[in-house]
Amino acid sequence: MTHRTVVNCETGVVTQVEYTAEEQAVHDAAVVAQALAEAQALAEAAAVAEAQAQAEALALAEAQVAQTPEPADNPPQGETP
Repeated sequence: MTHRTVVNCETGVVTQVEYTAEEQAVHDAAVVAQALAEAQALAEAAAVAEAQAQAEALALAEAQVAQTPEPADNPPQGETP
């Protein structure tokens, strides 16, 4: 079990006291809640990073397509040689 430190301010005596069952349950719930919050934050950050990577890849592909010249022997569509 987890413990807490109790200090008697009048005497200066420091004592380690084990949590009660209720205190331990509250502590355990807080630890779980913190772990879940951290996991959610990491998942959200990963999703944002993935979306940014996809957007960058799409922008790069669009730029490459825009820079690709038409072949000389292939007239633009709708025109005849």
